[in-house]
Amino acid sequence: MNLKLLSRAMYMGAVLAASNAAAQNFQPMLISSGFNSDVIANGVGSSAVTTSTDVDGVSFAFVSRDFQLTSSSTPLTYGLPSDGIVNSVVSTTPGLSYKLASYSANNSLKLANQNDSGTITFSTPIAAFKLYMLATSGSGASTVTVTVNFTDNTSQTFTGVAVSDWYNGTGFAIQGFGRINRTNDTLESGSGTNPRLYQTLLTLDAANQTKPIQSITITKTSTAQGYTNIFAFSADAYSTCAPPTLNAVGTLTANSAAVSWTPATGTTATTYDIYYSTTNIPPAAAATPNLPGVSGTSTTIPGLNPNTTYYYWVRANCSGAASQSAWSFSGTFKTLCGAMTSMFEDFESYATGNIVPDCWARIIDTNGSQTITSTTPASGVRNIYQYSSTTQNPTTVVLPQFSNINAGTHWLRLKARVSTATGTLNVGYVTDPANSSTFVLLQALSISNTTYSSTSEYSVIVPSSVPSNARLAIRNTADGKSYYYDDVYWEPLPSCFAPSALTSSNVLANSAGISWTAPASAPAGGYEYYYSTNTTAPTAATTASGSSTATSTTINGLSPATTYNIWIRSACSSSNKSTWWGPISVTTACATLSAPFSQTFDNATLPNCWTNTNPGSTTANLLWKFSGSADYGANLANNGRAAGTYAWVDASSPYSGAGANTVQLVTPSINLTGLTSPYISFEWFKNHSTSTSTTVSPSTYDNNKLTVEVNSGSGWVSLWSDTSNSNQWRPVGIPLPSSYIGTTIQVRFTVDKNVNGNGYFYDDVLLDNVEVKQNPVLATGEVSAAKNTVKVYPNPFKDTVSISDIEKVKSLSISDVSGRIIKTVENPSKEINVSTLNSGLYLFIIRLKDGSQYTVKAIKN
Repeated sequence: MNLKLLSRAMYMGAVLAASNAAAQNFQPMLISSGFNSDVIANGVGSSAVTTSTDVDGVSFAFVSRDFQLTSSSTPLTYGLPSDGIVNSVVSTTPGLSYKLASYSANNSLKLANQNDSGTITFSTPIAAFKLYMLATSGSGASTVTVTVNFTDNTSQTFTGVAVSDWYNGTGFAIQGFGRINRTNDTLESGSGTNPRLYQTLLTLDAANQTKPIQSITITKTSTAQGYTNIFAFSADAYSTCAPPTLNAVGTLTANSAAVSWTPATGTTATTYDIYYSTTNIPPAAAATPNLPGVSGTSTTIPGLNPNTTYYYWVRANCSGAASQSAWSFSGTFKTLCGAMTSMFEDFESYATGNIVPDCWARIIDTNGSQTITSTTPASGVRNIYQYSSTTQNPTTVVLPQFSNINAGTHWLRLKARVSTATGTLNVGYVTDPANSSTFVLLQALSISNTTYSSTSEYSVIVPSSVPSNARLAIRNTADGKSYYYDDVYWEPLPSCFAPSALTSSNVLANSAGISWTAPASAPAGGYEYYYSTNTTAPTAATTASGSSTATSTTINGLSPATTYNIWIRSACSSSNKSTWWGPISVTTACATLSAPFSQTFDNATLPNCWTNTNPGSTTANLLWKFSGSADYGANLANNGRAAGTYAWVDASSPYSGAGANTVQLVTPSINLTGLTSPYISFEWFKNHSTSTSTTVSPSTYDNNKLTVEVNSGSGWVSLWSDTSNSNQWRPVGIPLPSSYIGTTIQVRFTVDKNVNGNGYFYDDVLLDNVEVKQNPVLATGEVSAAKNTVKVYPNPFKDTVSISDIEKVKSLSISDVSGRIIKTVENPSKEINVSTLNSGLYLFIIRLKDGSQYTVKAIKN
């Protein structure tokens, strides 16, 4: 229940205020004949079928809200009301409405030419003080003469009555209901502002106000093009039974209000009816009163809710033919705050500022701050804020009065946080809600969380020793910290208390230890826990994942590298269990993976179980990135791969100082059992260039270096490094020595952005398609049968080697057995000079123009 308390000034204003809800006796005048045109399309079908003519002489008609061209057409969001009732929006006539004629028959008196005339006849003649005409003029404004015909054969004539053009005029009763072209069924919404029907006031002479009105004749007098359309009339009906005048509201309590009124002069009422509501909507004449047949001119309205704003109206019941008046102007009052048995307050219905909710109180002793604020609430957009510096006085917020404060059966529960951990929020009571010196501490809450979460909830059990006239109060500590709280409950104590302070420990790949703090009264049935990979909280009916009689347990059977949310609850009996406490979140460790292993970087995020680290810095440009695009020589036009599909190191600043040499990306642990010749492969791209063209044009600055290392438990061993550039992705294969067979390894890719102390921002390094697998290289001198049309010879060789079928070869790289690329040749000629190579075994990596590649071993003598 949200509670609101007016200040004394606001309260007196509410008691004395009266709304502008009029006491006129408005009545729609039902029409029996006189319309000559159907200009409102309704139902299903073409507007040419559901209307007989247009409004404006150029094919446009109105539409009803229920109009559809076909049964499958999208329903309209605009149009005249389907029930034909138009509630006027003219501010001076609240409660005035019109009843339009059937949309399936003639519903307008349309006058096209000067001196065209028509007579509207009413089903039931009534007398009136005023008449209201609902009309519009299509294709321009028009002027009419209106003659009101009474049942005694007399009449009253109004000349020069202006009818505004149906677009953009003032004094409209309704607007923005749209139109349709009858020739092609094209709909126009009018953008919520057009077309318009206008309200015209016709005030009857005093001598005519008691005469029943039989009919009204309308004659077009203007020569302009405008087409006059008359749709309805309503009346401020004459009556000798007038409504009373409301007096100031008398005595108010939490559940009642004393009201009185003064009868209208000349009106003799036998009884009065009272209608009241929490909304300021005037009752209709047919509305059922809450208190009918009240004798006298005063009464007490009973059975009201505390701290609630009400609006009320009174009407007179008279004897004779005119037996009932219209409803009076409205009065308003707000009931007082009463003692409550329960409460929930989330502060959502209040503005921000130096206030507390209705029926609460605040005590500010000279200084210190207390507000309702929008700063990071626990729910919604509001919470309470209290602050006092170390030299200021604490502030006190006093809660509403509770009738059961000393019953010993309830507690105060709330969510709280503090700007800097750890702070103390004091919960107690006051015996005088205006005097902070009457504060008595019940419990000092130690607030350690700086943000709200599902576990940042605090509770205080209020003992029966609290005085019956006491009111609970919350006081901050004068420590220079900001205290916030939200979602405050006064509610019965649970029959089964929840545990708290759930924590995790010893989180492994397939298990996690959890422990918690028991409630003050340990549950007879122990505890139940529930875990899930999603954040949907369990309900009372949710089946627990497991149980424990102790305050700790181990959850087994978990999946590696997976985030779990865990809740805990007390089981006082098989049918009486506490609310769930939690969740906490744990992520299980990564399990050792088995070769063959492969990793693309297609998800624009660090892959699971990989480590992105830098022992010298946490700056973003000194870590690997997985989203965004590389730039300059490594931009999309050059590397050909979309952003988010590779890992990369941004060469941008910082490119010197701590961490510039150690930008590291580490694979998960990979077991090589089953590989008889383990092999690491990857693709990389580095094109050091100040230009985004595909031409490699290294600047005078350092070339960044990529280094690959392996660790089988005995430390990192360097396998390969390179600083060279190419405008192509380059594959690298690194055979591992036989000593690694059967071991578990990790591979580390390290970028040095400042090799020679002269780093700069043009040299991004890209990585993709990392694999640990069986070595695909065949024995010395052998090649795959599918590719044996291209050969490297002689083998062994000396200073030159030759490549057969050279027209099929796109590029060739030569590496040593460690995988270090020694030489790369794009579009090689048939004969390659290798005189600078030392004697030994080499790998010739041949990339064909069809996209395939393979490796040949060859020996230099």
